[in-house]
Amino acid sequence: MDRSIPAALQRPVAESPARPSPSARRTSHVDIVPDERGDGNLVLSGQVRDLVTSADGGTAIAGEARVRAELGAGRRLEAIDATPWLPELGGLLGRPVAAGFRSAVDELVPGEHLARSPLALMLDDLPVAALIAGYADLYVRSENPRGDDEGPTRAGSLKSDICSGWRTGGTMLTLTAEQGFLPVPVGPVAPRLERAGDPFSWHEVGPSLPGSMRRRRLIDVSPGDLLTVFAMFRDTYTDPAGTETVLHEYTIDLTVDPVSLEVRAGSATPRNLPWTECPSAALSAGRIVGHRTDELSDLVRADFRGISTCTHLNDLVRSLTGVGALARLL
Repeated sequence: MDRSIPAALQRPVAESPARPSPSARRTSHVDIVPDERGDGNLVLSGQVRDLVTSADGGTAIAGEARVRAELGAGRRLEAIDATPWLPELGGLLGRPVAAGFRSAVDELVPGEHLARSPLALMLDDLPVAALIAGYADLYVRSENPRGDDEGPTRAGSLKSDICSGWRTGGTMLTLTAEQGFLPVPVGPVAPRLERAGDPFSWHEVGPSLPGSMRRRRLIDVSPGDLLTVFAMFRDTYTDPAGTETVLHEYTIDLTVDPVSLEVRAGSATPRNLPWTECPSAALSAGRIVGHRTDELSDLVRADFRGISTCTHLNDLVRSLTGVGALARLL
């Protein structure tokens, strides 16, 4: 039985915007690959780069980080390697890469958190990468159903009202209740994010592996009377044939006071989302106006919940805590 349905919103960006001159750009990616051992084990690996573009168009790498994490049963961290390496990261071993993991990172390496460093972003992305890994499993089981997958999925067995798309009475839960299984949203083929003619638009990102997912992020900060900020993220899945399709994508535009880092104006644009109700969550981004970018992670944790928000948009907003660090590079 074909469980797939077209994603409700399909308008991913065709390529990354041109780099402003001057500006600071942070790009990152995390690959989410099922471990060959099976049983839900994962390998999460990724890279982040900070690039400064001068007024005359020259470029300089201002910071980089890489992380590779192996997750075992219960999404517990079994191994971690990072560049730069900090011995304190060993204290994360054995912890579930889920709720509470980010707080543990902040306690173990507070300097990275305070500096909003590239390494801090990589570590902050691990829990959400583990979360969206569930989509990879959903796609794989849809493509290769096993005998034990054929039983019905009850809508009541799924968490509801955790975000706009998973609301009671919404498309996803209604279809699940009617059809007896969780539908599989399929988005468009992913356009290249690397900008044609600009080899510095992104750090080097190789092809994604079949059966894996990938999250990519970009933040641009350019100076002026107010800082101009553009940010985006994209989640993709690569099928067994090697075709990469878009699942989630948002962009955000902000203006920020360069001294206080207070957000003066901001809006989010939904680009690619699975369910009809998902795009309404974009309005929640307006809540960040009047707050400093360095307090956005705390704001998201306290206020961005329920059907008025989107868990993936929330993580994009959290990444904006790096705006101050990028502004300082200028």
